[in-house]
Amino acid sequence: MMNKTELNYLEFPDIEQQSQYLADQVASILTLKINTAGKALLAVSGGSTPKTLFNLLSNAPLEWSKVSITLVDDRWLSASHQDSNQRLVEENLLINNAKAATLIPLYQPQQTSDNAAIALNALFCEQNLTIDIALLGMGNDGHSASIFPCCEQLDEGLNTKATFLATQPTSAPYSRITLSADAINKAEHIFVQLKGDDKKITLEKALANNDEKAMPIRRFLNKNTTVLWCP
Repeated sequence: MMNKTELNYLEFPDIEQQSQYLADQVASILTLKINTAGKALLAVSGGSTPKTLFNLLSNAPLEWSKVSITLVDDRWLSASHQDSNQRLVEENLLINNAKAATLIPLYQPQQTSDNAAIALNALFCEQNLTIDIALLGMGNDGHSASIFPCCEQLDEGLNTKATFLATQPTSAPYSRITLSADAINKAEHIFVQLKGDDKKITLEKALANNDEKAMPIRRFLNKNTTVLWCP
């Protein structure tokens, strides 16, 4: 078990300052990666919390044409659907300077989520793609990405060496496609962005026990992860 003093844990007075700090960190890491490797891969999450971050990051003055952006997870929905994470990213991040970035979508029309996961795993393997930055959120049930404590694919999500898998939560709508825990933990930099008193309570609960099946976020709560919270 860990406590917040052992984490890279940061508190901010509001979402604007939290998002600005995180945008600056992500832009700095992407710039360094572009300068050293010629390219960078950023994996982002959906939800309402990262919207401010996305808009700030979209204006960062870096070589976005050398950045690929994928999703930590997405619902198995058309990108035009209001609940699509891809739509959220296209409307809030892939704008301004960041419109030059390349999107690697998870949803594939005319395919099942299982077949799309197979195709994405092949793509990442063939092109030797590794995630430089993973931006995570956390649900109040302790899920992160689309690795839910309620889904039949929980063991696979926590233990597979594949990059992506399909999941079907019973406590949330829609089938999903998600990065595996292993793929997330292989990222050079992991950030968990949290907002609200409920998320602080959930975080403290997660830190009080090691059972990853009960709260999958526990897999990512270590010294290699930076957790950012604001009210």
